[in-house]
Amino acid sequence: MAAEDPSIRSLLIPMEDSHLLLPSTVVAEVVGYSEPAPMPGDYPSWLLGSFNWRGQQVPVVAFEDMNSGTGVLPATRARLLVLKALGDRPKLPYFAILAQGIPRLLRVHPDGIEDMEEPMDDAPAIRTAVLAHGEPAFIPDMEYVEDEIHRVLFR
Repeated sequence: MAAEDPSIRSLLIPMEDSHLLLPSTVVAEVVGYSEPAPMPGDYPSWLLGSFNWRGQQVPVVAFEDMNSGTGVLPATRARLLVLKALGDRPKLPYFAILAQGIPRLLRVHPDGIEDMEEPMDDAPAIRTAVLAHGEPAFIPDMEYVEDEIHRVLFR
């Protein structure tokens, strides 16, 4: 009997100056970039607006902006990654993040991931920095990201 493969199918997502690493199970779809529709009201710069995805309005987040507060413009090959929200919030089943290119599939084996032990005090939306099979990447703090979106949209 063959041993079960312990690797996790993940996506290495290009950002402006780095990569995010997410398990592919949280990614609902990768779609071509289209300018998000502005949302009425006064929102932080990291909330780019929303777009219609499968008949529902999905908020779009500039992940780097959430951490640094600096504006991020979409690159030529930008994509929107629709993510499944992990929190139990009926008003926020999905949200999207701006990616600066096409994500790359990466099978991450438990032995192939190494914590870089970098302090992330100034980047609240990042849980940790890692080397995944030699690729530097950040693992986002999905709970923080969802909490912030929910706080801003449904105050």
